[in-house]
Amino acid sequence: MKGMSPETEPIGEAARPAPSAILDRQTLAEQLLLLEDYLRYGCRSGRTIPPLDEEPMSVEQALAELEAQVHSCTSCPLSQSRNRTVFGQGVANPLVLVIGEGPGAEEDRQGLPFVGASGQLLDKMLAAIGLSRESNCYIANIVKCRPPNNREPSPAERSACIGYLRRQIELLRPRFILCVGRTAAHGLLDLTDPISRIRGRTYQFEGIPVVVTFHPSALLRDASLKRPAWEDLKRFRALIDQAHFSREPDSGDLDD
Repeated sequence: MKGMSPETEPIGEAARPAPSAILDRQTLAEQLLLLEDYLRYGCRSGRTIPPLDEEPMSVEQALAELEAQVHSCTSCPLSQSRNRTVFGQGVANPLVLVIGEGPGAEEDRQGLPFVGASGQLLDKMLAAIGLSRESNCYIANIVKCRPPNNREPSPAERSACIGYLRRQIELLRPRFILCVGRTAAHGLLDLTDPISRIRGRTYQFEGIPVVVTFHPSALLRDASLKRPAWEDLKRFRALIDQAHFSREPDSGDLDD
């Protein structure tokens, strides 16, 4: 208005905030609830946020649900020759996830991972660096069904099963992963080099440190591999200790 100073000029309707720019109380409340859900349940891509009146599923419940899916899986021909699926064994939220190749004959009979001669040696290897499936480890395989004649699982079989392992990792949230054998390392990390070139190194899988070593069955076939395997285990233990989990290796001997 002519003659008025800026301090006394009335504010017209055009200067007011548009109604759409004003966050009403209901919208604000909804946004706060959404933020609470994200803080409570996490906000990874694709994750469904449960309603606030539902209790979140425990890790054990989620694993049992996933195991039931594995039990009924027919995604590859291995489902036609298996006796039992071998889902995994160990503690929830483990310090270490150990990943092997696939079930053998004894595992196929019992439905548990690493229970034959290789499993006995694996338990000894883990115990040498203060680990066990009873206290701080979970043990799983790249494939959940036994390949006939104990052959390596094919790329198609690994591809059909890898989603289950990835879901296990998401649920278990291990702090470290130990891959035993070439097949486990290739399947998890998409590597192609021979075990002699990839063992003993530290890799990353979705932010989780991963170390690769020989499969226990290789040590049973060739005792000369026990020394380099022990070096790998010591490196793995040092990696854990650097993250403030303190316990020294018990022994440097993997022999009987």
